Amino acid sequence: MVFRENTTAEKSGPTVLIVGAGTGGLMLGLLCEKGNIPYQIFEKSKALRPLGSAIALNKVNYLFEQVGIMEEVEAYSKSFGGLHLLDQDLNCQGSFYARAPGVSQKEAYGYASPVMARPDLIRILASRIPKEKLHYNKRVIASHQDDTQVTITCEDDTTYSGTILVGTDGAYSSIRQHMFKELEAVGLMHTSDAEPMQSDYDCVVGVTGAMDTEKYPVLKEELCEFKIVMGKTLPMTWWFMPVIDPELGPRVGWMITKDNNAWNKMNKGNSSSKDDNKTQGSSSDWSANAAKEMCDLVKDMPCPLGGVVGDIFDKTPKEQITKVVLEDKLYHNWYHGRTVLLGDACHKMLPFGGMGASMAIMSAVALANILYEDLPTTQAEVTKAFKEYYDERVGWGQQSVDGSRKTAYLMHKQGFVGDMIRRIGFNYIPNWLLKKGTDAYNEYRPHIVFLPFTTFTGTYQSGRTNTPSKRWLASQNQTTAAVAL
Repeated sequence: MVFRENTTAEKSGPTVLIVGAGTGGLMLGLLCEKGNIPYQIFEKSKALRPLGSAIALNKVNYLFEQVGIMEEVEAYSKSFGGLHLLDQDLNCQGSFYARAPGVSQKEAYGYASPVMARPDLIRILASRIPKEKLHYNKRVIASHQDDTQVTITCEDDTTYSGTILVGTDGAYSSIRQHMFKELEAVGLMHTSDAEPMQSDYDCVVGVTGAMDTEKYPVLKEELCEFKIVMGKTLPMTWWFMPVIDPELGPRVGWMITKDNNAWNKMNKGNSSSKDDNKTQGSSSDWSANAAKEMCDLVKDMPCPLGGVVGDIFDKTPKEQITKVVLEDKLYHNWYHGRTVLLGDACHKMLPFGGMGASMAIMSAVALANILYEDLPTTQAEVTKAFKEYYDERVGWGQQSVDGSRKTAYLMHKQGFVGDMIRRIGFNYIPNWLLKKGTDAYNEYRPHIVFLPFTTFTGTYQSGRTNTPSKRWLASQNQTTAAVAL
């Protein structure tokens, strides 16, 4: 039996079909919920599987305040304090501080970036979505669009129709694949978009259970200080990021990365790692392939938190240890017809710059703002809205993809050149120059235009944000007048 939901623009604006329940999809759903925009979310997994490690959330605190989740985010996070690069013997090679003696984020911009386990953020966002609007076990196998609506078909033979389709389903987005086929058919496919993503690294991630602070006293510290160990005998890095759970207590998000190009050279050109990448990359972002082999390479190394690295693995639930291929690419085609892409589906970046989740959140805000204000229903209106969204976000996408690749090079390049770059980057760049860069990053902080704005605090006041929605202001004025009567 086929179930068909005719969700058209006749309700109260565009009906948004969101495919993918990751950070971007759930944030977009929450914004639609707040803005009274009809929407449905479709997730291919049978249940929420929030995998990953710790994530740093840059420049989004005020957005969390607007949607009312900041208090819970703070309960599950530590403020980012700094990043310390260590050699294999745990000698510190340099530090970057987001606090004194470096550039204090909180003092300068009124906030410090929260660092939390990705599973916790996913759970918080999902808890704000009504159950009847979040559909699991809905793998999309086809989509069709015309001048009036877009329809998706799921693997279980159900179909859903709406006004707009948003692909937030990750790096191997099925929505992007369907959209690209349509673009190819009409000769509008960008040449570079047909090329595969660039893949140079393997990665294993996880988050531990509760940790003993007597054995790991560093976890008692208020701030989250990243500890990154760069291998000397292996072209690998291993990362440790303290996080918090108000019930379980201190935990550790961790990540192991392997530079496949350097690994292949070290093993005289053995390309098995590259072959593995292609196999994994064709299936899923969060492949369930065994991670034990990579973990075994570093399990006996000293851990900067105490003990050996293997102790951290032992404290991590096995079902949350995941191997993933790290790839990056900025796509040029972000939209076509009534379909638009968001997050990793249109700009996949490496995790080393700490921008993936924040970029998805900011893009969800940009798209929701446009959909709320303009209420596009005709094909011409939808195209105009999508172009506005693309123009606003593509520059940030390019900057983040490029930045993550440069950071990957900084963290993995071995030999004299790599050592010199890191020595200069971590020890000799003055704070005034660092602040100039962070000022530029915080110069424009757009709000959600249909919710009360927050007030920016901090010594740096750029004065640049967007303006509240005219439609929303009118509704507020009408409410005020009605109360007065």
